[in-house]
Amino acid sequence: IGDVVLDQGSKQLWTRNLTYHLGERYGEYSLGGVMIDKDLQVSSRQGIYYADREEVVFKDSVVVLHPEFNLAADSMRYSGPLSTVFFTGPTNIYTPTAKIYCESGFYNLENETAEFNKNAQYAGDQKKATADTIRYASGAGEVLMLGHVNVVENDRHIDGTSLRYLEKTGETWIKGEPAKYTDITRKISSPEIFYNEKTNQVSTIGRGEIRDGSMILESEHSTFDQVTGIGTFSGDVIWRDTVRNVGIITDTMLMSQQTEYVLAYGQKRALFFTIVDADTLYIAADTLNMQNQVDSTETGDTVRLITAYHDVRLFKSDMQGLADSLVFNDADSLFSFFGDPVLWSDTTQFSADSITMSIRNNQINDIILTQKAIIISELYGTYYDQIKGKEILARFDSNAIKDMWVTGNAESVYYTRDDQNAFIGVNKTICSKMYFTFLQGQIDVLKYFGENSSSMTPMGEAKHDTLRLEGFRWRAQSRPHSVKDLLE
Repeated sequence: IGDVVLDQGSKQLWTRNLTYHLGERYGEYSLGGVMIDKDLQVSSRQGIYYADREEVVFKDSVVVLHPEFNLAADSMRYSGPLSTVFFTGPTNIYTPTAKIYCESGFYNLENETAEFNKNAQYAGDQKKATADTIRYASGAGEVLMLGHVNVVENDRHIDGTSLRYLEKTGETWIKGEPAKYTDITRKISSPEIFYNEKTNQVSTIGRGEIRDGSMILESEHSTFDQVTGIGTFSGDVIWRDTVRNVGIITDTMLMSQQTEYVLAYGQKRALFFTIVDADTLYIAADTLNMQNQVDSTETGDTVRLITAYHDVRLFKSDMQGLADSLVFNDADSLFSFFGDPVLWSDTTQFSADSITMSIRNNQINDIILTQKAIIISELYGTYYDQIKGKEILARFDSNAIKDMWVTGNAESVYYTRDDQNAFIGVNKTICSKMYFTFLQGQIDVLKYFGENSSSMTPMGEAKHDTLRLEGFRWRAQSRPHSVKDLLE
């Protein structure tokens, strides 16, 4: 009683009263005590000191002071030979960089490693985290969280089944089924997510999804740098803009968040799709490029241009096409085809040096063919209606040709019919300009302008397989019949 000191090796126990059991070699105190072992100092209201195994059990108002951490607990146990503190009740641990709470676990003083269980919580540098188990290596500055991981940091929110965090580098690895990462703009889900809080780089491994506003992006692997705004995505990439109703499917995609630049390419052909007239329009090419550009008009608005190049193929249920390259203006829904382009609609084929197609109210509004323009309609066997000129404007209504203007050296080969829809003969005409109207896919009204030469040949006298205008090429064998044909 009174200033009692128990000495054993490097340990000293100071207390006001001590009951020591000589046979069992343990001492008890109940009026407060302090144990000192090298750099470790532990105080508590009650305690039991086991001399045979150099172990101390502390109870009631436990406080630990150590250069690497401080601790406040309801109870704990200390093993001298193991240089380890065991947490046996609600415990708060304070380190220079973090605060940790648990109700079970341990801290090894020699290698500065710890494990926290039962309602484990971690808080450090504006970060809060919970998990079934938290393992912490103070010297290495490494945190490992296992089971029901939840992390909140400023505008970031992380959920998963495991997390590894390095305090010095700011690197974080998250795994889950799937792991989820959310910040002020993005929602990411993937089997594995990597995040660096210092460089703002985010990567995913395994099939994952990124949502950013109206953008949804799926891929097997992704890397995104928030500072530069550059993202790289690979492995069956699917990108969609739910506001503009457009999307891209590709092997590999590069994206700039700041300029909204997208480059899609890979071993498999890139596939663009959009909604036209409640139907999906698909365009495939070796490479797809999407970028914003300031409109050259007085408005100065920003327009989105989508460029497809090399072996471009188009498929829609009622329209198909081929070209070497294509440009799509998102602002006015204008498609421009270059490099020996050809389009098919029903039994009609459109070809020219270049073709533009405009969409209005999600329907084809018109098609303009420029230079060496020729339209061919397959009628029966070797019978083809043909229209040729320097420029052809075909206007549509409900995705069917309504009327057509042909200007500049206009020529036509037209099969006439009687009231019973039987062929009468073949009319061949050359003039400066022509105008046609259509009814149920067939020419209804035909007008010629300027000087013209016209001839009619009866069906029995016509050599149908030679009635071909210059530039005639019927290319039905190249026509895509499905989305699969675009990719092969």
